[in-house]
Amino acid sequence: MLSELARGRHGSGNDLPDAVQETYAKPLPSDLRRFLEAVWKKPKLSTAEGHCIMNLCMAATYDPDPRAPNGFRVPFNLESGEPLPERWARWRQHDPINLVQRYRQNLKTLRGIYIDCGWRDQFHIHYGSRILAARLARAGIRHEYQEFDDDHSDVDYRMDVSLPFLYRALR
Repeated sequence: MLSELARGRHGSGNDLPDAVQETYAKPLPSDLRRFLEAVWKKPKLSTAEGHCIMNLCMAATYDPDPRAPNGFRVPFNLESGEPLPERWARWRQHDPINLVQRYRQNLKTLRGIYIDCGWRDQFHIHYGSRILAARLARAGIRHEYQEFDDDHSDVDYRMDVSLPFLYRALR
């Protein structure tokens, strides 16, 4: 969710509308249960379905509600895609950017915080990561932040940087 705050909306800017699109079967109204039942039967999900599942998992984590039809609330109207400010506020409470001050003392006890991302990230997470790094610095929390010339995908080669950092921190 780091990019949401940096840009004022979710992910690539299309994630939530894409979730509406994936769950909306014309001419019937959107039905998350029907969508979930359909994808559980599939041997392989499309990229859009995978992103939709990711958003629904975040909804289940960030805004659980046992009274809701699926046990959670989404931050947008499923038929119109209109954002629901009261629901979105629940999501923002879980954004790492908003948690730095609250957990400042705990974060100071950690032996290593490592954050990296590509400066061409297709989900624009580098903007939120920059904000997170700045808030950590202002709070006096030691961390390592690096940007590299790549995007969000196939960046396993960055483990050559992150794992030695984490190894040294855990030693």
